[in-house]
Amino acid sequence: MGSEFVRASQEEYDSRVVTYKEVPVVQLSPDATAHIVTGKNATLSFATVAANANTRIHSHPAEQFMIVVKGELDAVVAGKLYRVKAGDVVKIPGGVEHAANTLEQECQLIEVFAPARKDFEEKLQQAIAAQK
Repeated sequence: MGSEFVRASQEEYDSRVVTYKEVPVVQLSPDATAHIVTGKNATLSFATVAANANTRIHSHPAEQFMIVVKGELDAVVAGKLYRVKAGDVVKIPGGVEHAANTLEQECQLIEVFAPARKDFEEKLQQAIAAQK
């Protein structure tokens, strides 16, 4: 990159760059925690799910991409079971019932939701308030 770009100010940097591990941990369920990064039109969740955990069947309006970073799990989407492992991406349309059941080891996931999930944003705000 050449001189045609000006380095961002610290204020600009802070408004665009997030170190997700510095974001407070949010309890998503008894077996799952996440660092949540919110945007205007999308939500990111850097989740850790305990071994042998079972999430309830649920749905939400947001489309979801679940990227398995570590571990292996059974994803249930629209009544079908999918065994997925690190490197796999599960695509879940908005409004479709789904769940995830981890196996013998903890799983790390990156989840992308669009449009943004206001319920996750509220959980993040509660976690930030609790730190003060």
